[in-house]
Amino acid sequence: MKQLPETCSMYEAVLLNISESKVKTAISYYGKKYSFAEVIRYIDLLADNLAAEFHIGKGDTVTLCMPNSPAALMMFYAANKLGAVANLVHPFIPPETLKENLKRTDSKLLLIYDLYKCGRFDFGIPTLVSDSSYFMGTLAKVYYKCTNKRTAFGYIPLEKYLKYRKNAHTSAQKFDETEAAVYLASGGTTGEPKIIVHNNGVFNRLCAKAQEFLSEPIENYKALYNVLPIFHGFGLCINMHMCMLMRRTNIMCIKFQPAMSAKQIVKEKANILTGVPTMFLKLLGEKAFTQADLSNIKDVYAGGDSVPQPLIEEFNAVLKRGGSSARMYVGYGLTETVTVCMVNTRAHHRENSIGYPLSETYVKIMKDGKEVPCGEVGEIYLHCDQFMLGYLHETYSPFETIGGKKWLKTGDYGYVDKDGFLYFKQRIKNMIKVSGVPVYPSEIEEAAAQAKGVAKVCAVGIADKVKGQVVRLFVECTEGTDEAACREEILDLCRRKLIAYAVPKEIVFEKRLPVSLIGKIDRKKLEERSR
Repeated sequence: MKQLPETCSMYEAVLLNISESKVKTAISYYGKKYSFAEVIRYIDLLADNLAAEFHIGKGDTVTLCMPNSPAALMMFYAANKLGAVANLVHPFIPPETLKENLKRTDSKLLLIYDLYKCGRFDFGIPTLVSDSSYFMGTLAKVYYKCTNKRTAFGYIPLEKYLKYRKNAHTSAQKFDETEAAVYLASGGTTGEPKIIVHNNGVFNRLCAKAQEFLSEPIENYKALYNVLPIFHGFGLCINMHMCMLMRRTNIMCIKFQPAMSAKQIVKEKANILTGVPTMFLKLLGEKAFTQADLSNIKDVYAGGDSVPQPLIEEFNAVLKRGGSSARMYVGYGLTETVTVCMVNTRAHHRENSIGYPLSETYVKIMKDGKEVPCGEVGEIYLHCDQFMLGYLHETYSPFETIGGKKWLKTGDYGYVDKDGFLYFKQRIKNMIKVSGVPVYPSEIEEAAAQAKGVAKVCAVGIADKVKGQVVRLFVECTEGTDEAACREEILDLCRRKLIAYAVPKEIVFEKRLPVSLIGKIDRKKLEERSR
């Protein structure tokens, strides 16, 4: 493969085609295919129009509140070409919270999608809306229009900027290694919501390591099934950017629907599947997948949450019956390292481990300020070439210098065996993961506390066979409160203020919530009670 210059932007890296692949199709999207030449032409056209119409340029921030779609990909690379920062947020984020994010990131332009539930909400900055069916094939477009009701109104149609050029061609802007290219949301290593700042280089370097985790020579791969959204580090880097960089087909899935996805994977002959445990569990319930010819699948990667060993074994059995030599592999990484930096592969695999280090990645286990020997549990520390620049507008840093090297304190407990494989034990932070999506107890508690009669609240994660975890909310009410009415008000507040994954699955009313010696709610006791 070609070597990428260290100063290369993601847009410039895409133009280089470092794998020298002959694959022509860049995007396959519900019955319609687009070549790399077409996609790059759209990106350039959009960049020209963003510069002319909205004066987007070096150092500006463009926010994408989008699911997987060609429009999201084009906007991302157009912003990158112009030297702007792409701020990626969850497409289910409530409008009020999104507006706060726009202010925090000093965004100059916003892109939402047609099914974003905002009505005619005023975001305070120019807002474009994308028709998710625009790039679909005819039959899929008709089906989409008949089965989906538009929920975003009155915004500027993005697609009109893909039909004409308003000014001359713009040149690709240069970034240096200290300049931001991407903002990603994360719980950080403290469990509190933060915005992570990344440069271009970390994405390019990780994608260039593709051959390290692929089971076969890269020339044997043609297509990846992309269900992980663009706001997700793995979805953005490995699914979207790697496909563009390596010239492989990105089979886009705007919304995971088990029956449709099973058919797409088989029909489009996807070589790589990536997703969260929930997705793979649901695929096992689809005969269109479990009884199909799966011989084209070469690798399966599961992440975003802990992956139960029975799921791995059952999925591997289905792959084998379908004629595939692939097996499901799990890995480990944080948004602070873009995404995966430890992963099981065909060359390096150990059952129940969460991975073996990729090149330039090192791990040590620390306890009470000292490194502990193999097999002993402690906090996982990482050193790699994929580190974030930092947290936006935050003075806190999760890094520590040891032996002249910069190490990331992950906030996770685990241990390393004598061969270098990492094993995960538990999260130190309180973050809950529902279907692989991080949700934050503090935000849930803040929303629920606004309900009439609520005295104290505490949100914890409980195990769920399908979603990995769901939220259980413990509530202590003031005397005389109608619990039924309180329950409904809490759910209403949470639905309006939080992403869907954070809405409590269970609400448990207690006469008194347990407290510590200093009067704080004893979260640990409630978590133990919920196991």
